[in-house]
This record gives sequence, structure tokens and C-alpha cells, in this order.
Amino acid sequence: MRYGDISTFQSGVAVPLFSLQSKTSIGIGEFLDLIPFARWCELCDFNIIQLLPVNDTGSEASPYSARSAFALNPIFINIQAIQGSVDFEAEIDEAKETFDACGQIDYYKVSTWKRQILKKIFENRYELLKKDIALANWIEQNPWAKAYCVYCILKAQNNEASWKDWKKFQNPSAKDIETLWNKNLKEALYHAWMQYIAEMQFSAAVAEVSKMGIRIKGDIPILINEDSADAWANRNYFSMDDRAGAPPDMFSYSGQNWGFPTYRWDNIEKDDFCWWKMRLHQASKFYHAYRIDHVLGFFRIWSIPEREVTGILGRFSPSIPLTWEMLSAAGFCRETLEYLRRPNYSVDQLRAFFGNETENIISVYFESLPNEATRFVFKPEFYSEKAITSLDEPQEIKDALLKVYWNRIFIPSGDENTFYPFWYWYNQPVLYTLPENEQQKLSEIIHRNESMQEPLWEQNATKLLSVLAKETDMLVCAEDLGAVPHCVPTVLKKLNILSLRIERWARNWDVPYSPYYEMEEYPRLSVCTTSCHDTSSLRGLWKEPDFDKNLYWGHAHLAGQAPEELTPPSVRSILAHVFSSNSLFCILPVQDYFGLSATLSEVPPEAERVNVPGTVGGKNWTYRLPCTVESLLENKSLSTEIRKLVDTRKRRPMWKI
Repeated sequence: MRYGDISTFQSGVAVPLFSLQSKTSIGIGEFLDLIPFARWCELCDFNIIQLLPVNDTGSEASPYSARSAFALNPIFINIQAIQGSVDFEAEIDEAKETFDACGQIDYYKVSTWKRQILKKIFENRYELLKKDIALANWIEQNPWAKAYCVYCILKAQNNEASWKDWKKFQNPSAKDIETLWNKNLKEALYHAWMQYIAEMQFSAAVAEVSKMGIRIKGDIPILINEDSADAWANRNYFSMDDRAGAPPDMFSYSGQNWGFPTYRWDNIEKDDFCWWKMRLHQASKFYHAYRIDHVLGFFRIWSIPEREVTGILGRFSPSIPLTWEMLSAAGFCRETLEYLRRPNYSVDQLRAFFGNETENIISVYFESLPNEATRFVFKPEFYSEKAITSLDEPQEIKDALLKVYWNRIFIPSGDENTFYPFWYWYNQPVLYTLPENEQQKLSEIIHRNESMQEPLWEQNATKLLSVLAKETDMLVCAEDLGAVPHCVPTVLKKLNILSLRIERWARNWDVPYSPYYEMEEYPRLSVCTTSCHDTSSLRGLWKEPDFDKNLYWGHAHLAGQAPEELTPPSVRSILAHVFSSNSLFCILPVQDYFGLSATLSEVPPEAERVNVPGTVGGKNWTYRLPCTVESLLENKSLSTEIRKLVDTRKRRPMWKI
């Protein structure tokens, strides 16, 4: 769907669909809840509602762990709106009462119940549904549907195990999928019917929201779960030998391993990017704009060998490697390079890691080099993070083994004649065993190699993102956070893709005290915000022990010392400053707008957080609004406060770019 002409600065609200609650929703936000929520947005004079992904994630609560790039999550279906639900009215009422009493979302229980009640409704109406022309047409019009439905059937038959653990049909052909569809037709129709209902409800909600002049912005994660219908049925598009993640940074010494397979872009390109194009067209049924999650992955993805656990032994892909010819020409011999790729150790060197346990550790996990009885390397069976972290040893021993394993200058490349630098090559103990002149040569070569990467990344992203940007008429926004290559702003601007500015991180990290950028310095083609689903809320930020309140307060051009607590008036002052940005869009999380309300801001800030990256379970993805969307409509003071901010922003002239 087309966003439409933009003649004023745009303002909006970000909310996970699952966080909504209404008088009709059961245990979790639902597609149809968007309609009353949009009525509140209309009162606030918002232009846009931003959502997190709504794809099917099975039993996983994280919306970024999709088991299909196309299928919607049936958990968002409103049961009462389905024909035939009246036969189960008492059961539905009882479930609503039970789940409403929970406060937070119990994803697994809600998902399990919804699929069960949907199955009962389907069973009751099966004789009619198997003859339903509209359902049959929908299946025909969505070529991804049969593979997805068959995948769901086989997954259930295998006790929800990953397809990699199935005894049969691990690598299906198109004929296999068609045969399995026909063999399990009733069950296949059940899964297809759920998708049909979900799409009808989502489309109906979007149509009503659009009538109010409000747009919907979706979220398209770049990556897909390994245990997904797409990776199962379209194996040639995914590399099962690598996992995507993020390199080490100030928040994580060992980086991140997200566990998702990387793409075989060569095969995707051979098929004219049809899988990605189909994915975008599916999204364009519902969205006027979309956010590309981790857009940096289209420039270069952090690729980690499948046998590793952390992200520390990854490398950027694509990237230009160092070569044997290059290093040989600099005077390095093959033995030295092998030593830098897989160091060997003396007993004394290993004693620095293991102390009194050294001899015992060597006897179990190391072997001597051929013809070098006093030099040791890992035994092959222990030469991976997976092997080390699964050992039945005290944590301090495993940590020491990992340090030995990480001690290198080069990481494995799969080719004896190419070399990729280890992220921390510059401070590894093995480096300092080299003569100083060789240390200096290595440093010069590696830094020269780093400077060669940008043109490759710019070319790669221009090719891939051009496909996305031109395929539909949706407005394209990018999540460009992290270690950002210098070419990123150039490519995004060239393709008219909006970048992202999260105020707390929009700072000049290259100068003393890392000052915040001024709001007028934000690019016009950007989306600015105070927080996101992976951060604390604004009120939560205020309570973080390392947060410099006074520096932030001064950045907002507010007088005096920063208050110890954020009250609605101080929140209003901060939001007014954010709304003065040069960004075309200002889309804040709903929790930060709630900071304007004396009653809604009584919720503890920690209870407003959606997700803590790097953690699993707990309260992640359980946040629900502290009130129904119907009661939001009655909170006139809040909508009035927000509308004042929005209207002031709309009246600002747009001539400055």
C-alpha cells in the first residue's frame, strides 16, 4: 500500500500488537484491536502506528523468531468474530476471564488455547469449509501456503522438533509437499483456514484504520529462524553452515550469535530475488510503510561458523580476505601463518591459563604437535565453542579453555590460502610472541585490508536494497543501529530509505564526553524516537545507574538541574524537544506517551520494558497496556496533551532539508 503524499512532519506511536488489550481480546492484543486503538490515535492526531512483526512464531514468544516469512500468527485472531464461534461461547467467556486476570501475557497458554478453540470451530464446520470457494482461492493465490501448512503438520507429528531432527522429509521436493498436502488434507486445510481468517481480520482492521487517515508501519526482520517453513522448503536460499549475529561491542565482549542461518544471496539472485519479492508483496497487503530490521545485514552480515556459540569468531560477509600471496609478499612464512591461525603452546604458556590444573588439562584436551613433543594444540574433538561449553568442567576451566581457543590472529576461512582477522587480533597474547617488526607488518596489512571493505559493502547494499525499495510502493525505513559502515548513510539517501535515530544513542562518540547531536542535525530522511522495544522506556532510562541525567537535560535545552524523578510536566518538556527534530517521522513508544499521564505513569518503569536483548524468558515480550484501548479513548487529558505536541510539530515549516 502506498503511504501517500507527505506535506507535514509526521508523528506516530509504536506499540507491539500483542500489548494491546480491549473489551473483546482474549489474553493478548488482536488484529481487530487496531480499530479502537486507531480511534485513540485519531484523537491524538497521529499519522502512523508502528508494529512489531506479526508472523507465526509457533510456541516462541519473540516476534523475531518467525517460523514463516509469510504466515501470520493465529494468536492474534479474534475468536468471537469467527463464524461458528457462538457454539463455544461459554468456553470463550471463561478463557477471557482467566487470561484477563493474568495482567501480563502468558504467550504459551494463550497460543495453545487459541489453536485448540480454532481447531474445534474448524472441526464443527469442516464439511462446509472443505467446499469453501473463497478458502480454496486464497490457497491458490498464496503459493507459500502449502509448504507452510505441510511443515506445520510434520512438526506436530514430530512432537514440535526441528525439521533437522525429523527422520523423514528433511529435504522435501515440490512433489513431496504436494503429496503430503493431499495425504493430510483435513489437517492442511485447518492450518490454511487459520491463515485465511488471520489475513481477513488483519486486512479488515487495516482498511478501517486507513479510513481514519492513519497508516500502518510493519516490521520485516532480515533473518528467518532455521526451524522455519522457509528454511525447510527453500533450502537453497539459506546457508546452514553459518549463523548470523553481531560483532563484539561495548555491551558484549563476545558479540551475539542469533542462531539464524545466513542467506545464499547468490542463489536468491539467480532466482531474480523472487522469495524476497514475494515476501514484500505479502507485507504490502497490510502495511503502508515498513521497517527493515538490521539493515546493516544487507551491507554485510556478521557470519559465524555453525559450530560456534558466541559471536566472537565471526566475520563480515561479504568481505575481502587477506591472502597467502599478500602475507607471503610481506615476508611471512607458512608456518608463522598457521601458528597465527591455530596457535600451539608450551606447558608454561598453558600454565598461565590453567595454573595447577595445567598437566591434567593438557592430558585430556590437548595433543602434541607432530615432531614437537613440547608444543600443544587442542585435540580436534574439542576445537569448537560448542565442544568447550558443553564440557562437564567447572566454569572457570571452560572460561580458560575458551580464552586459549580464542587466542589467535586469524579465524578459519574454509580455505588454506585466505585469512580473516579475529575481532580482537590486536591484543591477543599470540601477537606478542612475534618479533616487533612482524607485529607492525601485520597491523599495517590488516588495517589496509579494513579500508578496502567499504566499496564492496556499498556495492552489495545498493544491489540488494534496490530490489526492496523498488518492488512495492510501501515507504521504506531502516534500523541502522550498531557498528555502522561509513557508506550506510550514502546508500540509504540514494535509495530514499529512512534511517533511525534513537535519541539516547544519537551521540558523537568520537569526541570527548560524547555529546548528543542536536535535534536539527538529525537527517530529514529519518525516524526519530526516544526508546524502542529493546531498550528501557524513557522513565526507565531515568533510573539507569550509569545514565547522566544532567547531560541529557542540558541537551534538551531545559533549565536547571535534571529532576530526580520524571513527572508528567518534565516528560512533556522532553517530548516537546524530541518533537522539534528535523526527522520526517517522530514515532515514540506508547509507554513514553503514557509518561504524560499521572495515572498511567504510576506503572513501575521496569514493568514497561518489552525486551532485554541477550536474555531469554522472564518478562520478555509480556508487556500489556495498563488499560484497555476503550479506556484510552476516555482519557481526554492524555490525548489532548499529545495532540498539542503533534499539532505544534505539524505547523513547523518543512523547507529545511
